[in-house]
Amino acid sequence: MIMIKKTIKRLAFAICMIAVLTACNKSDEYPYRTDYLPVQLPGSAKWSILNVTTGELAAKDVYDMAPSPVVGDMYYVMDKDGNYNYYNVADPKHPVNSEPYGSVTTFSEDGLAVASKRGGALCVINTKCEVVRELPKDVSQCSMFTGGRAAFQVDRGQWGYINTSGDTIIPARYATVNMFLSGDKAVVVQEGQGNDSTMMFTIIDKQGKEIFSKSTDEYKPIQPFYTSGILPVLKGDSIVCLNGNGEEVDNPNDNHQAVDSAHYADYKRTPAGYFIVVGKDGKKGLVDKNNKVMIPAKHAELVDLRADRYIIGKDSLYSIVDENGKAVGNVKFVHAHGGNENLFATRGFIDTSLAVNALMGMFDNSQCCGASPTATLMDMNGMIQGTPDQHLGQNTVVHTAGPFVVQYIFDGPIALIDPTPQTPTFNLEDKVQCVIISLNVGHCPTTTEEEITGMASSAMGTNGLVLDTNDIFTSENGSALTMGYEQGVFSLYYFMDRAKAKPFPRIPRK
Repeated sequence: MIMIKKTIKRLAFAICMIAVLTACNKSDEYPYRTDYLPVQLPGSAKWSILNVTTGELAAKDVYDMAPSPVVGDMYYVMDKDGNYNYYNVADPKHPVNSEPYGSVTTFSEDGLAVASKRGGALCVINTKCEVVRELPKDVSQCSMFTGGRAAFQVDRGQWGYINTSGDTIIPARYATVNMFLSGDKAVVVQEGQGNDSTMMFTIIDKQGKEIFSKSTDEYKPIQPFYTSGILPVLKGDSIVCLNGNGEEVDNPNDNHQAVDSAHYADYKRTPAGYFIVVGKDGKKGLVDKNNKVMIPAKHAELVDLRADRYIIGKDSLYSIVDENGKAVGNVKFVHAHGGNENLFATRGFIDTSLAVNALMGMFDNSQCCGASPTATLMDMNGMIQGTPDQHLGQNTVVHTAGPFVVQYIFDGPIALIDPTPQTPTFNLEDKVQCVIISLNVGHCPTTTEEEITGMASSAMGTNGLVLDTNDIFTSENGSALTMGYEQGVFSLYYFMDRAKAKPFPRIPRK
């Protein structure tokens, strides 16, 4: 399976922040030039680096873990202990950094990344892994750089932006923010206005000037970023586009008339202005805007890396070709890894007092994260993204709350096939069984999860829960909770029914 992922991860605006680095949503250029691609060769469990310009291997069977995307000449690889090291393609066997990092971002075309060592502050670093700027101690996480800006979050929860020198250009004042993908505009979210489901989203420029604001009662952004001169939004049941002045305009990327629908079942526009087309038989090819065939639609897989390089393949064996389908080199591979980049680096320590205070504010003896023992899917419906068919067979809804990941576990599947019309429908009467609150502290000192567990245990009485047996805390309302940690992740389990509660392991890191 190819693992190229070049589209932005679409998170709901009610959730914190965004993702960056996309090619598919930029009409005129790719976000960075792809000259190297991490690949796995047939019969090998290790990872290599392929030069897609020449078609030759720059490094063969070097890494146990998949390298990150290569930007410029820089990439990172996770080691067996969960730490990160940066490498340059000129010397793929020796890390550039002298000490491993606990958290990192992908490098940008500016030649900068953000990283932290365990127990240390976040730092902007250059391609020699030299510190350009240490960020203030209250900066808890920071994104990679795009468009000369990186988004940062402070302990109190708000977001702002720094420039490539590490200077604060836009103070931390927004509930959520997104990246400057193209041009000079980004989308940020103000605090909620009116009822809980209403928010204000705002377009800002790189200096922080607010250009226009809209209410989610009127428009709901489809993607959390402004690119190609527009912001696609949902207005009622229709998709419209807002320009840089907040006016409704036609979508400049709507080129559906350019593809011959008589011959192709589907298509996708590339940033270079070509179209990856899907034939009636499911095979893929490439045509230009005039329907001239560049690569015949006879390939099981076709992925664009840049304007003049594509991955083609069938039967789990892939190779590189140019825009005319001509082979580039003769290297065959079974996996390619061009995504899953770290968009954010997290500070190498957590203020455990702040973390525990935030955690204790998420539940009491009668509810957890808004879910009570009588809560059903209907009560949590505002947190569900997508349509019923996307949730068939699932019993979990995932939400984020600052640095915490919240999972609502239901008694049964949250979507079912209605037997009468035979269509998927949400199981709105499905009850919440358990809520899991998780916090990844793997980038922090190894005692962090134990400290959080101990402090939270001592504070349980203030939330109306008392220690029963086997590290299980119970309430007079019949609910119960327990805590555990493993592989650097702290988790609190809140059960609506005490009878279903069970202790969870507390396994320290090595």
